[in-house]
Amino acid sequence: MLSIGLMSGTSMDGIDAALLSMGDDQSAIKDLGHTSLSYDTKTKLLLKGAEYSIRNAKGVMTTAHRHFPTDLFNYIANELQLPDPTKTIKTLMQYLYGAEQPIKLQDVIQLSTNLHIDCVKKLLIQTDYSTSQITVIGYHGQTAYHQPSVRLSIVLGNPQHMANELDIMVVYDFRRQDVEAGGQGAPFAPLYHHVIAQRDNITPAGIINCGGISNITLIQGKDEADLISYDSGPGNALIDLFVRKKTMGVEFMDVDGTYGRKGHPHKATLDALHEKALFINGANYLHMPPPKALDIGDIILIPEVMNLSINDGCATLETFTAQTIVQSLALIPHHHAKEKLYPRRWILCGGGWKNPVIRHTFETELKTYIPDMLTIQIADEAGWNSTAMEAQIFAYLAVRSLSNQPLSLPNTTGVPNPTPGGTLYQPNKD
Repeated sequence: MLSIGLMSGTSMDGIDAALLSMGDDQSAIKDLGHTSLSYDTKTKLLLKGAEYSIRNAKGVMTTAHRHFPTDLFNYIANELQLPDPTKTIKTLMQYLYGAEQPIKLQDVIQLSTNLHIDCVKKLLIQTDYSTSQITVIGYHGQTAYHQPSVRLSIVLGNPQHMANELDIMVVYDFRRQDVEAGGQGAPFAPLYHHVIAQRDNITPAGIINCGGISNITLIQGKDEADLISYDSGPGNALIDLFVRKKTMGVEFMDVDGTYGRKGHPHKATLDALHEKALFINGANYLHMPPPKALDIGDIILIPEVMNLSINDGCATLETFTAQTIVQSLALIPHHHAKEKLYPRRWILCGGGWKNPVIRHTFETELKTYIPDMLTIQIADEAGWNSTAMEAQIFAYLAVRSLSNQPLSLPNTTGVPNPTPGGTLYQPNKD
């Protein structure tokens, strides 16, 4: 069975697509190829504007659709503080419509969907497969609002249009059933991490994904019920937001730690980040035991950071990301045996590890916290595809969804029982 997975993360830097081959029982997983499609600045602005509008509406999509033109202007003028927001809006109108007319949220969603379709076509060309050979696409969509406390998780996309255009079944809306059942709706990587770790006989192991948000999977053995997983805190989210603000929307990330390597972490600001940056329902997220999950909107760029130079600010936020990953290990419930909690092998995946400040600080902190001999590898060094990993997760979960198997577990999302997920969209040939 061939399955394609699509992922556009909270960093909104582009789309990853991955092609997997697997047996009918999801065994013998094989990586058949991967590609990506980078977003240009105008697409990023539109998607971030959509996210801003939906957050303002607290996830009420009718409100977000109605207020989107005003919200987009406010995002550009007030959040990014661009010097001429009216000119920027006109540029976005021309980009989207080829004319000056009000920008509609549904058209931004359609833009995102079309770019995902383009990414699938690009992958098929590169791997020399046809649409008729693909069983299913796992389409994550673009996360815009994730608030499990009110049992709501909103992703943007048009899965029926994708199924029709490509003539391939599409599984979409992976998190809804988990959230509606009382789970956190994230992280959703653990089952895939588990199956490939078993395939490669590398358990026990800890897998840490650093994307917009960082999450951890601890694999203790063959039983899926023994998995432990949770979001530890920010990955690149605060760093990306800081760079966007400091450069007034010209840059969207600290590429290769260029700024952070020139700066120095500011201790008082680090302390303030630990105390004030992550609060959910009045409680400090960093003190909560797992399983737990974050929405990008739960993480605050506190004023103390904005008072730093771009170099020192990036260094401080990159240190904060690394520290919160390691410090979260102390919060895992005590009834799990310590020797199972802290494996000697750690595998790092996600774009955040391309930042040398995050990686160096993390390795230093982890080796201090776990002084025993450790093996710390980027996923590629372990024989995995670090760049393709998140997309592969949804290729795998789409196949599980087709057979109504659980996508989330009590120890991964806090859902009361193992819970299936995903909604299937069949191509409409009319």
